[in-house]
Amino acid sequence: MKPPSCPFCGREIPPPRNLGFQFADHDAGVCECGAVYVSDVTGFNRGSAFAEALFLASGGRWELAWDLAPGEDYQEIWLEPYDQARHLLVPEGTLEGRKVSGALCFVRLAEDLLELSREDLEALRRPSSRSSPEVRPRKLRRPEAERLVAENRREELLLLCRAQPLNLRVLQKILYHPEALLRLRTATLLGEFARRFGDECPEEVADLVKRLLYASADTAASAWGALEAVGEIIRALPRRFGLYVRNLLAFLPYPEFRPGALYALWRVAEAHPELLLREKPFRVVSLLEDENPLVRGLALLILRALRLSEAAPGVRPLLEDSRTFEIYLPEEDRFVSRRLKEVAEEILKDQREVL
Repeated sequence: MKPPSCPFCGREIPPPRNLGFQFADHDAGVCECGAVYVSDVTGFNRGSAFAEALFLASGGRWELAWDLAPGEDYQEIWLEPYDQARHLLVPEGTLEGRKVSGALCFVRLAEDLLELSREDLEALRRPSSRSSPEVRPRKLRRPEAERLVAENRREELLLLCRAQPLNLRVLQKILYHPEALLRLRTATLLGEFARRFGDECPEEVADLVKRLLYASADTAASAWGALEAVGEIIRALPRRFGLYVRNLLAFLPYPEFRPGALYALWRVAEAHPELLLREKPFRVVSLLEDENPLVRGLALLILRALRLSEAAPGVRPLLEDSRTFEIYLPEEDRFVSRRLKEVAEEILKDQREVL
């Protein structure tokens, strides 16, 4: 038994840990030589461990990761059996009477790509230089949190969550408030927290995203404001959480989740259309025929943000649809009513101007 060393340079590596900007639940680390390593505790999640390692090796750039050729652009090596609790390689496969089946996945890019990815990875890890006033850490009660959201005291809430990150869980509960304005204000607030304090509290933000998605998947009704909050966090930190666009798309087949998922996707598409374009978003076009005007309207807004000329045949029938839908505009903190045919006209006009 011995602690693991990097198979690329021979240096002994520190134990893997939560880096705060992974997309999955695996602990990871970075060797001095530029190799990254990811722990698969059970040995049965090699696919996600490898994807995590490739994500980190590529500096969080999925568009680069999926274009890499194995053997040419990167090398992949596995060390096993590995016991993460003791940070030991256990060749015998048993330790203190228990079976050890974990594994470490190492990925190192080719030299011509390594420096670029190293810079991107450092940018992900680099703390923010922005300073904020200090506040006394204290736990928020839900009634007080609801009052602060209702009064739109965003800065106070943000600083209270920064001082005591457990307050994020209190805000998460407000995502299930019956009043839509409070839900969506809270979703926007969580995105703002991620943008401003994601470098200081990376683990807390990553855990928040996972809790929101798990809670949405577990509920038998709608996700209320949880999916909208995920969208705001992706919008705020696209390089860290852009992959979760796939999770939002996975909710679209279910009618009860469509409005929330589409709103989140629209907010992401507005700021970072490339995140949706790389996920083949044409399934959104079929939702232009949905019976719910809000679903049709949000689908139109997404297509407008993506500038998909291929969607024109699906958009044209809505030129005759005079029904309206209501959406929340976070930057203006208000709801606005839009007419479907007007949005359809805007899309087709934009496409004609491009042509």
